[in-house]
This record gives sequence, C-alpha cells and structure tokens, in this order.
Amino acid sequence: MKNVFKMLIGLLLVFFYHVPRLIYQALLVSYAYVFNRHENLTADPNEHLRRARKLLRGQNSQILYAALEVRFAIERMAQRELIFAEKATSRSLKEYSPVKKVKSLHRLDPDTEFHHRIIFIDEAKGIEFDWGNYKPLDANKVKEIQGRLGDLLHPKVGLRLGVSNDTYYQNTRYFLAETIEYLSQVAKDNNPFFAFEGLEHFQKIRVIEKWQ
Repeated sequence: MKNVFKMLIGLLLVFFYHVPRLIYQALLVSYAYVFNRHENLTADPNEHLRRARKLLRGQNSQILYAALEVRFAIERMAQRELIFAEKATSRSLKEYSPVKKVKSLHRLDPDTEFHHRIIFIDEAKGIEFDWGNYKPLDANKVKEIQGRLGDLLHPKVGLRLGVSNDTYYQNTRYFLAETIEYLSQVAKDNNPFFAFEGLEHFQKIRVIEKWQ
C-alpha cells in the first residue's frame, strides 16, 4: 500500500510539477529563439545580405523577401556614410531612396565617388600604416538596382505563378544573386569616408585601378 501511495504521488508530481515546468522552459526557449536572436536586432548591411542570400536559396515565394533584404542593405550602406558626414542634412539622413543618398554623398565631397586607401601616418617615427580602404557605391549601379528592386514589388502581367522554371523567376534570382555579390564586396572591410575628416594623422589616397 505504501508503494502504491508513493507511485500515485510520483504521478501527481509528473503531471502537476514536471510537465508544467518543462512546458514553461520550452516557452522560454521559444521566446528567446524568436525575439532575442542577434540577426533580428542588427542593422548591419552584411546581415541583411546574409539573410537575402539564405532566402534566395528557398522557394520562389521567398524571392520578394530577399529583395526587401537587399533594399535594406543598400540603404544602410549609404546611410552609414552619411551619418559620419558633419555637413549631412537631416533631410538627406531621413531620405529612403539609396540613389538620393548616394547623390548627397557626392555633393558633400566628390571624392566619395572613388576608391581610396586610408593611411595612418606616425610622423614621430616616420612610418605609415595601411589603415584600410574606402569603397564607394557606384551611382549608376545603385540607380539600376533600385529600379529593378522597385519593379519586383509590382504584379507582372502574364506571370505564371507557381511555375518554378518561368523566366521571371530565373532572371530575378540571377539579378538578386549578382546584386548581393556586388554589395557584399562593397560592404566588406569598408571604412566610412567621412570618419577620418579633420584627423591630422590620417591621409586618404585615391586608388586609380578598380577594386571590383
């Protein structure tokens, strides 16, 4: 009888203590997975591009989401440069169009159109350090990308939805893959142009050859 009583107590503990506790822990893990993931909180263009690349490997229904990630990435990249420019207006910072953002950069300093090496100079020791590179967004390329991305958000006449080998899907995937690669090359190890303005020991040297 004593063993039966212990067994009943054990069953009650399972249903009224262990199971609810397990469900509670599972909910905590689920919440953390959805809301506390680093990728959901970042504004890094590289993260947008990483997600776009991942979406592009999925179904055709995910193509538009990949395009949105690419649009976020290109806006963030231009915005990042403008933030460091003291003469940037609040209007240019609030602008959504990446084409207008890039034009604002060029108006602030025409040198933002060109690739530069950034050199740190130690005058006391007479040596120079290659600090990094500034890689610009090409204005014509940005205009082309923005136009194509905008076009993707409008329904197409004659689009055969669900037909995976339709030329629309093939061409769109190719365009997005090419754009992701281009933006990834620009964003990688890129030092903001205006971040070094006014610093005595830094020098920017224009690079003639293309880095792409």
